[in-house]
Amino acid sequence: MARALADSIEARDGGGAPPPLPALTIAICTRGRPALVARCLSHLVAARDAAAGRGPTVDILVVDNAPEDDGTRAAAAAAGVRYAVEPIPGLDFGRNRALAETNRPFLGFVDDDAAIDRGWLDAFAAAARRAPDLGGVTGPILPLTLETEAQRRFEQAGGFGKGFAWRRFGPVRFGDPLFPASAGEIGTGANMIFATDALRAIGGFDEALDTGPPLPGGGDLDAFYRVVRSGRTIVYEPELLMFHEHRKDIPGLRKQYHSWGLSVAALARKLASADPEMADRHRKVLSWWFRDRLRRLIRAVMGRGPQLPSHVLVELTGAVKGAFGEYERSQRRVAERRRTFSG
Repeated sequence: MARALADSIEARDGGGAPPPLPALTIAICTRGRPALVARCLSHLVAARDAAAGRGPTVDILVVDNAPEDDGTRAAAAAAGVRYAVEPIPGLDFGRNRALAETNRPFLGFVDDDAAIDRGWLDAFAAAARRAPDLGGVTGPILPLTLETEAQRRFEQAGGFGKGFAWRRFGPVRFGDPLFPASAGEIGTGANMIFATDALRAIGGFDEALDTGPPLPGGGDLDAFYRVVRSGRTIVYEPELLMFHEHRKDIPGLRKQYHSWGLSVAALARKLASADPEMADRHRKVLSWWFRDRLRRLIRAVMGRGPQLPSHVLVELTGAVKGAFGEYERSQRRVAERRRTFSG
C-alpha cells in the first residue's frame, strides 16, 4: 500500500525529482513568544536548507508585533533570518507588514506555535507547478502533541481538520451553492501561502480583524474569500502538512471557542455588507452555523460528543456578540490605534 501511494505521488508530480521551488517568503507573525518562534524557525530553516539549489533561496521573515523586549529579535538573529517590527498591535497589521517587506511572488504564513512537515516546500512547489494561475495554497493541520485533555477534546471535535482530499476553490464551485460564503472550508491561517500579487490586488489583510481579545480572528477567512472573489484560485493541497500545538488547558480551549464564534459571526456580517451580491449566502451560512452549534450543544448536554456543553455555549454567545456590530466596533478601535501610533 505504501509503495502504491508513493508511485501515485510520483506519477502525479512527474517523477522522483522534486519540482523547482518558486521564489517564496515565509513569514512568522508573532508577539512575545520567542521560545515558540525559535522552535518554529528550526523547522523552517531545516526545510530551506534541504531545498537549496532548487530555486531562489527561501526567504524567512519574523514580524515582531508591538514587541516589549528583544527576545524575538534574538531568536531571529540566532536562526539567521530576517526580522521586522510592526509597531501597531494586531495580527493583520503584522501580516500586512510581511506583505510590504517581501518582493517574492509568493508569501506564506506559518503560526509561531506550529512546525511544518519536511515535505511542506515540496508540496508547495508541486501545487504551484500544477496551477500557473495560483492565488493561494492551504493544507492540513495536525496536532503537534495530544498530551492533555484539552488537546484531545479539541482534536476529537474536529480540530483544524479539512480532510486529505485535494480541492480547488475558484470564483465558482459547482455543487456548493453557498460558496464562497462558505470560505471556512478553504483552509486555516496557521498554514497558508498566497500569490503576492493576489494579496496586493485585494488591498492586503483587513486590519479590523484579528485585533486581539475584542475580535481575535477572521483575517484568514476574509482573505481567502476576497482572493477567490477577485477571480483567483486557491488550492487545498493535502501534502502541505503542518503540526500545531493546540491549547493545553480547558480555560484556553474555552477562550478559543469563544473567539471562533465571535469571529465567524462578525466576518459574516462584514462580508454581507461589503458584498451585497453574496449577502444572502452569508446569511444562510451563518444560519446553518447556529443550527449546527445548537445540535452540538444538545449532544454535549447528553454526553454524546467530545465538546463540553460550556464550550459550545461560549461559542454561541461569542457569535451572538459578533453578529451585532462587533466588526463595526473593531473598525473604530483600529482607527484609534492608527491615530495613536501615527502621532
